[in-house]
Formats: sequence, structure tokens, C-alpha cells
Amino acid sequence: MKSLSLGLSTAALVAASPAMAEINADQLWAIWQEQASEFGYSLTAQATPNDSGLTLSNVTNTMMIEEVSIAGTIPQITLTNQADGSVMIAASDSIIYSITGFDDSDAPDAINIHISLQGFGGFATGSPELLTLNTGFERASVADVEFVGGDPSEIPEMIYDISLDGYGGSVTYDFSNPAMLGFTSSGTLAGMTFDVEAFEPGSGAEPAPTPTPTPQPSQPAPGKVVTPAAPQPTPMPAPTGGRGDGHLDLSIMLAGMESTATGTMPRGIDWMTVESFPEGFSISGDASYTSASASFMFVDTYENVDFSASNTGGSIGFGLSEESIRYALAATGVNINLATNEMPFPVAASADSTALSIDMPLAQSATPSPFSASIAYQGVSVDESLWAMVDPGQAVPRTPATVIIDLSGTVQLFVDLMSIDPESLSAPPGELRDLTLNNLQVSFGGAELTGTGDVDFAPGQMIPMPVGAVDLSLTGANTLIQSLSDGGLLPPQQAGMARGMLGMFAIPGAGPDSYNSTIEFLPGGAITANGVPLQ
Repeated sequence: MKSLSLGLSTAALVAASPAMAEINADQLWAIWQEQASEFGYSLTAQATPNDSGLTLSNVTNTMMIEEVSIAGTIPQITLTNQADGSVMIAASDSIIYSITGFDDSDAPDAINIHISLQGFGGFATGSPELLTLNTGFERASVADVEFVGGDPSEIPEMIYDISLDGYGGSVTYDFSNPAMLGFTSSGTLAGMTFDVEAFEPGSGAEPAPTPTPTPQPSQPAPGKVVTPAAPQPTPMPAPTGGRGDGHLDLSIMLAGMESTATGTMPRGIDWMTVESFPEGFSISGDASYTSASASFMFVDTYENVDFSASNTGGSIGFGLSEESIRYALAATGVNINLATNEMPFPVAASADSTALSIDMPLAQSATPSPFSASIAYQGVSVDESLWAMVDPGQAVPRTPATVIIDLSGTVQLFVDLMSIDPESLSAPPGELRDLTLNNLQVSFGGAELTGTGDVDFAPGQMIPMPVGAVDLSLTGANTLIQSLSDGGLLPPQQAGMARGMLGMFAIPGAGPDSYNSTIEFLPGGAITANGVPLQ
């Protein structure tokens, strides 16, 4: 993907330019070469001046990943100087990527990937100090994959559809600081398709019959009970004594993507060998999409796996610097299905929404640094076939479940986490200073637990001991205990103990079947619930 991205940006495809610009073809070509060198790539071409700019022939960028070489070649790029001071960019309708350097004796000598580009072009505007590339294309797709040399019996037969559709983007580079490169970018992508079907090469043995995938269960609407037919076992063929004929089908689809990114990067650094983030490095971005789906199916003589997942939209966020890291994922309308020959029945689950985020420091600091983490799964339902295994009498309500945990606080790091050597650690790399429970919400089977709280941690403790309080509220607990007992999931004696614990450590709330409790963490390690000692 790095090489493809560089190839497309080098080809520099799409759009409109501002009225004022001070860049020419020679300067643009020099900037591309300088960028490639700074980021560990080799960029070469035969540059031929013409009446209005440059013609670049056999434009090749090469990158090394350990011993493997990836070289992308565009037959021709033309850079045409415009009257307004911008440069129009046009390129051939194909790129060839050649991957060589495999150390496995059975591996091919080279894999050549032919990419077809349709409807692309671009403009460079601005100046050599502040350069903007507006790029885009109608479609980029894999036209052919060629295996050169190697053992033919190890090369699978493949059917594929790999493409990017409707891309448009803009990136502005700030080269004014010789020590730092700044950039901002934005882009849109109408759709991405990655669909590969592969068949294991035959071994000469008689082909084994293909197992029939387990039927996918129907997904019930939230709260609705669906009684499926009895699960059917997955047919498995008898081993043939030879290698099984494997069949793989992998598909990933993405639609309606929009993204933005910004960052600063030190110049003059070999980014292919760097082991920690240099001073001044910072990059962040956010992307959203309207729908995504993925499926994976693998069948051979001995295994049968069928997995699929989809959603109705989501987002991805990230931030990375020498000081901290940020990562966030979110999706809505999530559906997951899984069936294997090792499971007696297929599994299906859905969620109204899912979210995960982490924001934490990485650098050593003399003072505490903030951090946060959260997880949120809302409206989670599972297929009735799972419920039927544990609660066939439907005693427990099938209402969708929710789990939300939102934390924040501060931590003091004594070492830089990115340069840490785990073998040399003789003490914890940092200490918690305070922790806040911003939101706790857990609901299941008609019961709901909520809570908030704050605790502090004193410096220099081998085992962190919190001091503070957490306020909890619980509704529907007795009703859920009775449902679990009626369904045979909770023996009567344990149900009675649970009710007794509620009465001992919680006080009745304002509404029916509701309880409140304040958990206090006292100096010295004592813990109380509404004044009743727990420890």
C-alpha cells in the first residue's frame, strides 16, 4: 500500500488550481526526487525537456522491505507548464509493480502486478516552498498478477477483483523549514473492492469432495424471538491420504470514504530504518465511510470456516507523535456471522453501534500526563440458536445488551515507551496518579448498572492503592435474578445469596427494584460499601 500510494502520488492525478502559482515542471520533478530520497525510496526516470515542460519515461520508484524489493514503474508522465504558473500532470494508463527478493526456495523469482488506471490527471500549484497537489482518478484496478519462476505446483489459481473507484484528493506540503516537512491533506473515495478467490494447486491426488458450508442463521430484530430449525452438522469428507484441495474466498468492500490528515515530519531521516519517533514527529488523521463488509471462507479436506461481517457506516481516527498515541474506531449497524466444522451450530450477533478509543502518553515526563480509554457496545443481540442452548424456555428477556466504560485520568511515565527495552526493566515504567470513571453502563436481561467515580493514587506504591469513591446505581436486579433462577441458570440457593448481598451492600433507590451504593476506597487499603466494610 505504501508503494501504491507513492506511485499514485508520483503520478499525481486530478483537479483544479488556484489562480496564482509559481511552480514549473523542472522544480516539481526535483521535489519528487528529493521526497523519495528522504523517505527511503529510489525514484528514477529518463527526463526529456519539451517545448512546454518535461516528459518522464519509465518512471520507477523502488523501496526495500528487508530483503524484498518492490519497484513500481509508470511508462510515461508528462509535466506541462501552464500559463497561470501551475503544472498539469498526465500519465500512462498503467503501473507495473515487480516484487523480488523472496528467500524461500519454492517462492517465485518475481511477482508482477499490473495495475490499470482510468481517468486520472492532476495539477501542481503553489511554489517550491508551499506546494499543493490536487489528484484523482476514476478507477485503479489490478489487471493481472504474473508469477515468474519458482515451483509451478506452489502457485495457486486465482480469480480476483481488486479496485479503487472515484478517488479525489488534495495535499499541501510546506517545505519552507529545511529541518521539518509539514503537510495537510483531504480526500474522498467512492468505493474499494478487494475480492480474491484462490484454489490450492492440485497434488495429483483425487480431488476431495467440497464440504457444504453451514447455513447462516437468520438475524432476529432487537428483542424479537426467532426459533430456528435444529442445527445441522457440517458434512466432512473422509481424508484422501494426500493434501486437501483448499479453496479460499476473501472479500472486503468499502464505500463512501472521506478523510483528512495533517502532520509534521523531520527531514533528512531514513524512515525505513528508524526505531523510535524523532523529535518533532507528529501525524494525525480521521476518516469516515458509509458502509463496509468483509467475508472469509476457507474449505479443504479437514477444515471449513465461513465468516462474514458488515456495518452501515463508521469512522477511524488516529494520532501519533513522540509524545502520545491516539486510536479510535466506531461503527453502526454491525452484523457478524461465523460457522465452522468445529462448532455444532452457527453463531450470529449484531449491535446497533460499537466504539473503541485509546489516547495515552508515550514520553517520559516530570509531571503527570492525561490519558483516556473507552469502549461502547450498544444494542448487542445474539441469534436465538445461542439462547436456545442455555435458556430454551425463554425465561430471560431477549432485550439487546449494552456495555459502556469511559475512563480518563493521569499517569506519570518514567521512561519513553517507544524506546523501552523490556529485558532491562527493573521497575514499572510509570505510575497512575488519578482515575475517573466518567460513565459506566451495563444492561442485560432487563437489569441495568450505571456508575461514576474518582480515585487518586499516591506516588511510590509498588501495588497501586486507590483513594476515592465510586457511585453505583442498579435497577431490575431482582427481576433478572428471578429470570435466571426460572431458567435454571442460577440455583435457588445462589439466587437467595445474590438477593442477600443486594440488601447488605446496597440501599433501596427511589423506584421499584432499584438500588444505590457508594463504594469508598480509604487510605490504608480499606474498602466500604455505604459504610459496610468490604475489605
